[in-house]
Amino acid sequence: MSLAPVPLAPVTVSSLPGVNVLIIGPSGAGKTTAIKTLIARGITPFCVFTEPGFEVLGDIPKEKLHWRYIPPASVGWDSMLDMSSKVRTYSFKSLTEVSDPNKSKFTQFEDLLRALNNFKCERDGKTYGDVCLWNTDRALVIDSLTGVNIMAMALAVGGKPVRSQADWGIAQNIIENLVQKLCTDTRCHMVLMAHAEREVDEVLGGSKVMASTLGKKLAPKLPRFFSDVVLAVKDGTSFSWSTAAVGVDLKARNLPIQDNLPPDFGPIIDSWKGKGGSLQPSPAPKEG
Repeated sequence: MSLAPVPLAPVTVSSLPGVNVLIIGPSGAGKTTAIKTLIARGITPFCVFTEPGFEVLGDIPKEKLHWRYIPPASVGWDSMLDMSSKVRTYSFKSLTEVSDPNKSKFTQFEDLLRALNNFKCERDGKTYGDVCLWNTDRALVIDSLTGVNIMAMALAVGGKPVRSQADWGIAQNIIENLVQKLCTDTRCHMVLMAHAEREVDEVLGGSKVMASTLGKKLAPKLPRFFSDVVLAVKDGTSFSWSTAAVGVDLKARNLPIQDNLPPDFGPIIDSWKGKGGSLQPSPAPKEG
């Protein structure tokens, strides 16, 4: 007796998750301004700023661009006076053993995590939920890694004037875990802005320009999480992107390997769409 074939369940084809892009460049190279180009492709940027200067985006309507500003950790005057007194009077050995009694006040990195867990826009007052639940009609933009570096170190040591190797290791792990989560657990597009810094390439030798972060060990690890790593370039009054610059740790999956690219996320999104990506709607926001 033959058995009738069992019908197969229909296969649900899911859209690709969004792109992960790391933009490296010096101050004034147009990294923040380039955020505007996401809007032209129908994507709403949700920006977490860790440094001032985002007023260049203030002319964009609030329904098209959302932001939170979380300034990096700063030390209060009393703490600065206390640490200054210790630096003036203690030996270096004694300073290495000092702990900051005000360490618990450095909550900026936790503020960043809370913002990512439930994003509340400072422009419209609405809450948009967990960034890991957003879809591809949104882009999470962290501008910039420099502020996150300061927050992570302050979380580890507070305002301690001398940092041990263990302190650096703790802060590096904090940053690496955050970047990995944002690149692997989100479906929305994710953009990380970083300043440029020359670091020793301990694998191939010599030195390369990489994302400025804590220590020499972390910077070479960061590109592996991203689909594209781009250098922002300013040449006089002209701005461009490069994926081909010599001596820079770059990657191109959605862009050609080329200099003098327009500082525009549009070609990256177009390439992503050509591979099967599509803009899928995110959950609706809540008031207040």
